Amino acid sequence: MAFSRRELFNNAGFGLLLLPALMRSPRTILGHLLFDPDGPLVPLKPIPDNPYRRNGRSIVAIVYGKDTCRMLPRAVDLLGGLDLLGMRGKRVLLKPNVLNDQPPPSTTNPLVVAAMADMAKANGAAEVVVADGSGIIRLPTSANLTSTGMRAVAEAAGARVLALEDEPWVKIEVPQAQTLRQFYFSRPVYESDVVINMPVIKTHRFAEYSCSLKNFVGAVHPRYRPSVRFWTGDWHERIAEINLAVHPALTVADGTTTMIEGGPTAGTPSKTDLVICSGDRVAVDLVAIALLRSFGTWPKLQGKRIGDQRQIKRAAALGLGVGSGQDIELVTEAVDPAPPAFERLVEHIRRELRSV
Repeated sequence: MAFSRRELFNNAGFGLLLLPALMRSPRTILGHLLFDPDGPLVPLKPIPDNPYRRNGRSIVAIVYGKDTCRMLPRAVDLLGGLDLLGMRGKRVLLKPNVLNDQPPPSTTNPLVVAAMADMAKANGAAEVVVADGSGIIRLPTSANLTSTGMRAVAEAAGARVLALEDEPWVKIEVPQAQTLRQFYFSRPVYESDVVINMPVIKTHRFAEYSCSLKNFVGAVHPRYRPSVRFWTGDWHERIAEINLAVHPALTVADGTTTMIEGGPTAGTPSKTDLVICSGDRVAVDLVAIALLRSFGTWPKLQGKRIGDQRQIKRAAALGLGVGSGQDIELVTEAVDPAPPAFERLVEHIRRELRSV
């Protein structure tokens, strides 16, 4: 994959940061990077139908508010309700972004995850699991789950909490991949009956942005993550192709606080008080990019259409979600009095979607 001189310097700069950190890492982390785990070869699962569609279009709900326990149920109701996921008696896994030990927007807001865990339990889930794998140089995940408050709220909601690097792996082979024909993926995520993707919306120095598609990098064995191959020009395509290993029934993007510049570990936050929900992970990413572009602060996402971002293009080509904003039905609501900026934001997103 050809890449620009700017990408070359960016990737080289990342390597200069990554390598010294790895040399100081615990031996267990180095072992993850040097050796493949044991894990059975498993088949790719077929891409399921999106239960949240209307008139052939993927529904995306944006809800504004101050209370996640009111915002999230309303967003799911706008889609069509949690009953459509058939989670009664099933094992439901919630996959937040617990990149490190920092508060949102570096990581997913624990209150959003707690609200989703409560909803899953109330909808009859037999078991709810909250699980992630932190950034390679931010491991171990277990400590980050505690530091961010994610463990406390998840366990209070009756969920089991997993640090994925401590769990078993399965081997995935992807014949249609262009960048990563095989890799190891988290067995608990692969084997869950219902997966709910719970990213935070943020900019990213190397992947341009981070939301739905990028969030599943945390379920990939560290040896196969895009950051380990920092010298290549295919971060975006790798991120998209990793998503062939898992198909979330629902994506809940945390926009309570959004990172609008920098990232992924630290950057400029903005209090946006939103949740964005859909059964289509690519549709959520299109809306998230439009949201980030509305601030005009992150040059990596400016100067091109939202559908031309490489994560989006590759994911759409693989059939992981919509390829056009014309295929999205946007529904919005405020559960608390919203400022005029919310209506302006919604109109900006609608214009961006019409341009794709």
